[in-house]
Amino acid sequence: MPRKRAAKFVICRDTEAVTHLEPGLFPAGRQSEWSEQNRTLTFSIHPLWNQIAIAVAGKQPTEALPKRVPVYKQDQTVHICGVPGVPDSRLPFVNDTHAVFASLQEVMSKEPVVGMDGLLQMSSMYREAMLRQIRVLQEASETTEFIAGEVETFHAMHAVWHLLEIIYLTSNLPGLSTSIVPHFMEWLNFNFPAPLAEDGERILDSGGGLALNGELWAYVRKLALRGHVSVLANTLERVAPVKGLSAHAARWARDIAGIARDMPLGSSEETAGSFNARWRRWNEELQNAAAAIASLQPSEDEALEALYAVVDVMRGNADAVAEEGKSWQDVLGAMLLYSEPTALADRLPSLAGAVVEQYHITELSELDRGLIALLNHELPEFLVLCNRIDPWLAAHMADLMDHISILDMCRGAFAVDPREHYLVALSELYIGHENLWRVALDYLGLSGTRAARCVMAEYAMRVPLESDAKAQQVLRVCEKYGLKSAIDRIHRQLGRRQWQRGRLGAAIAHFAVVSDRRSIGLICDQLWDQYLASGALEYGPVIDGVMAAGLRHERLRFLTRYRDFYESYRARMLAEAGAILLSILVEEIAPPYAVADLLVDAIPLLEGDELVFSADQTFELMRCAEALRQSPFPTGRSVDEGEMSIFSVACGRNLARSFVTI
Repeated sequence: MPRKRAAKFVICRDTEAVTHLEPGLFPAGRQSEWSEQNRTLTFSIHPLWNQIAIAVAGKQPTEALPKRVPVYKQDQTVHICGVPGVPDSRLPFVNDTHAVFASLQEVMSKEPVVGMDGLLQMSSMYREAMLRQIRVLQEASETTEFIAGEVETFHAMHAVWHLLEIIYLTSNLPGLSTSIVPHFMEWLNFNFPAPLAEDGERILDSGGGLALNGELWAYVRKLALRGHVSVLANTLERVAPVKGLSAHAARWARDIAGIARDMPLGSSEETAGSFNARWRRWNEELQNAAAAIASLQPSEDEALEALYAVVDVMRGNADAVAEEGKSWQDVLGAMLLYSEPTALADRLPSLAGAVVEQYHITELSELDRGLIALLNHELPEFLVLCNRIDPWLAAHMADLMDHISILDMCRGAFAVDPREHYLVALSELYIGHENLWRVALDYLGLSGTRAARCVMAEYAMRVPLESDAKAQQVLRVCEKYGLKSAIDRIHRQLGRRQWQRGRLGAAIAHFAVVSDRRSIGLICDQLWDQYLASGALEYGPVIDGVMAAGLRHERLRFLTRYRDFYESYRARMLAEAGAILLSILVEEIAPPYAVADLLVDAIPLLEGDELVFSADQTFELMRCAEALRQSPFPTGRSVDEGEMSIFSVACGRNLARSFVTI
């Protein structure tokens, strides 16, 4: 009974676990009963993809059983189980970033010195792909736990990538301010946005009770902590005239708004001395404001208390920053912005370490640990943590680090080259997806190592070739990377497939690429046998196609010459036909097993009314016949003695006629 293919069962898992099928192949608790009824399990593992086919099968053929065994639905179902390495929702992202990766390798191979501008452009393209994927996931019609997890993963990947970009690329661009602070604050507010703009709009639109809104002052404090000084100034100016605010609070709201607007911003055109002088004057204003507000006993007025906290943060009070900050990123950003506005990138490790240690931040996620490792330039640990966040991140991060010449700083900490290792690991993840085989092979090929190319060749030889178009795609990839062993094996596989389909010309073409003369010879033997069996010479188009491609093979030459003889004979050009037939025999073009057939073909020419063969030519024919009889090599075919006797008589008669004619 033919089996019906069931819908695919996909088993999703986060960690190693027992795989269950629902519904099960056997009814619960009845395994022993089914075993007694001649049933067992059979399975087949896909050689490349993460799939296994499981079905119920008989231990013995049904015919060999003493009694009839009932057939159940489970007997007719094949379950295709898979552990997906890459969800379909990621396919656009994988393809987009693969294109960026391939372009980066091409650019770097042609122009070894690309410069920070070029690398920053490529890095930005990676980040754009991550953000695009986040938007696609967020716009999904249904937000599942899986989608929420994917969004969190891509946010983490973007945060890590963006931080490396500003530390090693953006801050090193020529012509820009060398201070890391504005770039770090941009990174902080982009990847960990707070406060949210929609929250501010909602709070400020709350009406006449704005001054009494419990969320207002927490919002104002967060604006100061994150350095949103323009929004802070606008908010305080809008709050100052509202009812319910004390006169002191209203005055200081306006004054602090003005101070916030005057916050000095550095530029590449200003000297460090000039900026530091402006910063000291601005900080003195904050110190004076803090002292003045403190004298008003702000703890008795919620608004004044919040305004004092704002000033305290902006003047760089470490305790105030720590109290207002909800994360280590908040604290580090505020300390940089208000205490060390001219800090360089090499100041980040000590500041980050001090923040984590001083404020007893112990509960760190993988993302937190990865970011801190990057800030501390602990690159080996950073790459390991990137891999825990996502294998894509580790592979592409290692590649980018290699191109900006910082991977050499940590290569010695790994037993193998980290770039090669993570790229190969990513390709192994992709090769298990039926639509990502090309991407996987490219990652292996572009890793640039011999070991990866060996793995690539093994994978290439195992990609399922469901169609001729896909086979050609695989071959082009192999040719691109010079995988000769894979090309040889694939052409042989395709040749055998075409041979089985009866497409002999295509089969010969594949075998010719790999110089498989034995298989070409066997196909030519098959063509000859078909001709002998049918009596109709129909292989002309087959050999014309392969000969036109420049292929040279002794069997093909024989078939071509015999086709010329056949056509000349049918056109009653007997002299030309005889000359061709004799040349085939004398030049020993024909395989040994065909000589007897050729001699039989000579009989009509020997017995015809027209004298085709001269005496010397007849003697040549007789010599060929005698050589056939005495040949120590088996021809593979039996020689019909009756036909050979007729041939001998025909030769004698032709000799007699040739002597009379002379």
